[in-house]
Amino acid sequence: MARNTRERIFQTEMLQHYQIVYNFLFRMCGNGADAADLVQETFARAYVKIEQYEPGTNARAWLFRLAQNLFINDYRKRNRRAETELDERAAYNRRDEGHAMAGFSDLRIAGAMDQDFSDPIVKAMTFLKDEQRAIIIMADLYDFSEKDIADATGLNLNTVKSTTRRARIALIRQLATYAADTYGIVNTRNLG
Repeated sequence: MARNTRERIFQTEMLQHYQIVYNFLFRMCGNGADAADLVQETFARAYVKIEQYEPGTNARAWLFRLAQNLFINDYRKRNRRAETELDERAAYNRRDEGHAMAGFSDLRIAGAMDQDFSDPIVKAMTFLKDEQRAIIIMADLYDFSEKDIADATGLNLNTVKSTTRRARIALIRQLATYAADTYGIVNTRNLG
């Protein structure tokens, strides 16, 4: 692929999704510095691997897949090394782990969350597995279709459907008391 073509595709189809990919990674990491590093790496990798992208298709889903893979690889690498963060925010959050926003204390301040979620909802999201959280974010915050989520995550469509259902059920269970106490909403569905 010619350099001009590569740059044109990158400029017109990829860069417009920079903020949304950052927001996605911020929600996955809970840390702005890590999200910024991963978003830079995502776009660098997208530029290098632009030949694998079919122009005119869903660039956002392709970028989400790259971002999610990088997040998973980074997470695994940190666990293998048993790395701990030494910045002040991480130290503060370790001290205050009982707080509902531990690990997510600056989401609203940073403007990374487009929706105004309450602390119990953000806390409930942290209890989901990384894959479930990624799928819920794509489905419910960014309105990805199940097919687009399957493309972005590399999972088959039925796995996306079942994971979405399990994640939503987990959130309903986590938030049942909050919904009843705050809004008077009582779940009458059989959650199986």
